[in-house]
Amino acid sequence: MAATTESAPAPPRVQAALTALRTRGERVTRVRSAVIEVLNGTTGHLAADEIASRAEDLAPGVHRASVYRALATLGELGLVTHTHLGGAAAVYHLNVDLPEAPAEAAGHAHLQCTNCSRVIDIPVDLVRPLADAVEQDLGFALEPRHTALLGVCADCR
Repeated sequence: MAATTESAPAPPRVQAALTALRTRGERVTRVRSAVIEVLNGTTGHLAADEIASRAEDLAPGVHRASVYRALATLGELGLVTHTHLGGAAAVYHLNVDLPEAPAEAAGHAHLQCTNCSRVIDIPVDLVRPLADAVEQDLGFALEPRHTALLGVCADCR
């Protein structure tokens, strides 16, 4: 993965995230840009350590502590979400809506197999009925993108 340069336009989701930072009066730093690029460049589930390693490859000299601070700030701004997986570190995703990709904007939830630890992405709309019922019956607002639902995958059954 190569760092975005002035001569090569950034991918649309990276551009959208950087624009969102600027619109909110936030600084676009080398570290924040690298973290956004790393998250944009994967469909996998990356823990903070993996993001830090890849960000260091993109922007040599970037410190791990700076990457962790960038993840925290980007999370507070809603540009990055994290999900807690059972028995593992939290994983991070770029949370940037694109007008031409409304299905992606809805986000996804996670299923995690308790046998093999496989993580499966599912549309967040699949857990919406559960979230609605819990809120109606208990007054509790679930955050389905924040944690994984545990069970046994088809391969392990």
